[in-house]
Amino acid sequence: MACGVGAPVGLKEGEASMVASRPAPGVAGPVPNPQSPPRTRLFDALSGPERLVVVRGPLLSGKTTLLRRWSAASASPGAVAGVIGPEPGSTPDAYWQEVATSLPEQRDADAPTVGPVGARRTATDPPADPFDQVKSLVRTWRGPLTLVLDDLHLVGEPENHVRDLFEQSSGGMVRVLVATRTAGAWHEAPGLPADRVFVPPADLLLTDAELDAAIDLAGLTTASAIPLGEVAAETGRIAGLVDKGVGALRSGSPARADRVGRIRSVVDRVVVRVLAETAELHRHRREIFCAATATPLTASSVGVAIGGVTGRVNAVGDVFVALERHGLTVREAGAAEPTWSFPDPIRASLLRIAATERPEDLRDARIALIDHWLAEGRPHTAFVHAIDAERWDLVLDILRAHWKTLYTTNFLHMDGDLKRIPPEVLESESLFGTLRRMHSQFSAPKDSPAPPPDLVDSPEVSDDAERLMRMISLRIDGRFEKAAAEYEMLRRVPAPDVESSTQSERDGPAFVFLHLGLTLLLVGRFDDAHQMLRRGHRLGVGSFIERDAAGKLTLVNAILGHVRDADSWWDEEQRHPQLPHDSELVVRPAGMIGSALARLERLDIDSAIDLMTDLGPPADQEELWGFSLYVYGQIALAAGTPADGLRYVEHHMRRFPGLRADGAVVGPLLDAVRADLHLAMGRTAVAFDLLGGSTHPLTAPARARARLYDGEHAGALGVVRDHYGDLGCTQRDSLELSLVGAAAWIGLGNREEAVTYLERAITTSTLTGVVRPFVTLAPGTLATLATLGPELPPPVRDATPPSPAPGSTELTGRELAILASLATGDSITAIARQHFVSANTVKTQLRSAYRKLGVRSRDAAVDEARRRGLV
Repeated sequence: MACGVGAPVGLKEGEASMVASRPAPGVAGPVPNPQSPPRTRLFDALSGPERLVVVRGPLLSGKTTLLRRWSAASASPGAVAGVIGPEPGSTPDAYWQEVATSLPEQRDADAPTVGPVGARRTATDPPADPFDQVKSLVRTWRGPLTLVLDDLHLVGEPENHVRDLFEQSSGGMVRVLVATRTAGAWHEAPGLPADRVFVPPADLLLTDAELDAAIDLAGLTTASAIPLGEVAAETGRIAGLVDKGVGALRSGSPARADRVGRIRSVVDRVVVRVLAETAELHRHRREIFCAATATPLTASSVGVAIGGVTGRVNAVGDVFVALERHGLTVREAGAAEPTWSFPDPIRASLLRIAATERPEDLRDARIALIDHWLAEGRPHTAFVHAIDAERWDLVLDILRAHWKTLYTTNFLHMDGDLKRIPPEVLESESLFGTLRRMHSQFSAPKDSPAPPPDLVDSPEVSDDAERLMRMISLRIDGRFEKAAAEYEMLRRVPAPDVESSTQSERDGPAFVFLHLGLTLLLVGRFDDAHQMLRRGHRLGVGSFIERDAAGKLTLVNAILGHVRDADSWWDEEQRHPQLPHDSELVVRPAGMIGSALARLERLDIDSAIDLMTDLGPPADQEELWGFSLYVYGQIALAAGTPADGLRYVEHHMRRFPGLRADGAVVGPLLDAVRADLHLAMGRTAVAFDLLGGSTHPLTAPARARARLYDGEHAGALGVVRDHYGDLGCTQRDSLELSLVGAAAWIGLGNREEAVTYLERAITTSTLTGVVRPFVTLAPGTLATLATLGPELPPPVRDATPPSPAPGSTELTGRELAILASLATGDSITAIARQHFVSANTVKTQLRSAYRKLGVRSRDAAVDEARRRGLV
């Protein structure tokens, strides 16, 4: 039996079943596979009020299993009927006959068995059209009805059939849940309900928690047997491939090569079987192999790949239809030209199979694509095809002719591209050897750096592209001041008009301004960085640079204390789609760090913690590592865990030696936050020693606070006066200095001067949205400030609510559930698996619970919860 259509994940391929008509909440049908992780996060979409839900995904993406689980757990009002897991290759008539068979038990007693209302069949009547029968049954249905239509692509024009079904219902009593492999025209089709929801292919991919659960259900452990990232990379997080991949690993060697080989082997077997047993795909086997070489997957590129081998350009349309209908490709939304994509593991498998079966066809298709994309002005696409073909002569030809364009417009990809080229090929020419060494430097951990290329110490550079490379290499090498010295020349790079230029003309300058902005950010030239990043964002429209610049602008504004502007840039960053995994890891930290800091300044501590928890510790290559640690330290201050925060910050600082000097702004930032952490623990002398003889504007608030805590009110006022008008201070620094000044004047007994400084702080807070510095003051000092007359910002007044009465709690239901699991003695990992969330989510919820209970440890939380009768 073919596995190309309707094969539900976790069940025998081709197994079909109907959801018997039933009143809620019961449901008939097979029990869902217990070896597949539950995906309850998607249940909300299926159970919501919308009358139409469309779930779209490729082969083995878990649509059928999702519908089975939902139907087994659903409490939908009325009846649930339809078909889940139809027979592979079902004809439209057979499909609708299955749906009709699931309906009659609940139909109106006066409705006909078949045919239109009022018609009665006789022995001589022709067979009734099954879809007409379904429409008639829907038209006469009594009460609410949910129709589940799995693999609806089998019937052709599925959106038109669904529209016809809605036309039969009255009073909005019918809901339809559709699962399909084809994109269709759901957004444009007339007559469909306005209240509808779409579950796209990306939402069907397994999350880390679901991937972990799948591995655990297979009897394997991620710690000792299978890294999550390895399984994710080789299976593409596709539910059915994950299930088959981890199954193949149960008796395998722990060696990585063996693990990867086993997963690839099982994926290849799936693909071979689909191609062999699906007649339509088997007929186009040769064209499919050629299509797998094409990126992007468009009619024009596939036409070149197929035409370059077979001459059958007219087969392109047939190939696309077959690939999407049988679930091997996914139609991409929003592309200017109709574009599809193979899921990564499917494409990799097709290329492995083709390399064995048809190596000459593979080579010819790639050569044709190289010529095509060079003629189309797409050198990077041609470059990738040349690497795929291992045509090193063509690789070098493309590099010679286009290296500046490749470097400035495809930087995120070039690191991986260059690693696929043998070192001896690149080292055959000095410039390309420099490129290779620069990317090795970029990828190396900061505590074991790779040597920079010779270019960084060259007395002369020939043009802006080489100057940009030198600036980046100097920055990565920790020579920040020298890197920033390239600003005067690079800021003069001409910026093309956005309206009249092409993207390829804009990408190069946009990339220059993006990296110039990052360099200036790292040396604390925030206003210049802001200007360059805005320029990069404007020119980078339509590329990753637009999102990357928005994230870095989020961080710049948060550091400056412009909280509302930081929020706006974060919203802009978030509207962009995710990048491929490796690129996402490079681009996302700036925005997440900046947004976390902005939320912290508004006293939204929980969501700041959530963001930094999702981001995790700084990666070995992370250039913004110091800003990340700065925010972690500030969170520890806000959460009342200074010792934990100090340990975390100083532990990770050791991973980045030599990167806090030579003008690096993270030096004074980290000195300031560490000093504040020591002050929070009562270690005033240590804070003084740490700040030493610093005169940097960014350490001024910490220096003033240290003197205030030590009772040196006049000394604190001296620091405030020295730096209040210093343009090197941020607005947040000015607010903090004003508050320290107010507190110092209170200590000196001058309430009138204290009011003046307090009014300055309140004005700055109102303008910027920053409120957290108020609650960093000692509670007694804050209480005294509240009596001076000026009204404190509302979040400050609400920041310290009365303690709850004994036995009461503000814990959420999820926090109570996590605490109950904690009381049993289970580990964080075990609790995460019980609740089907990530370990990071559990930790975040526990931190929130600790704060609400007024405790700082696991044992204390359990004791306090038991004392209050919560567990």
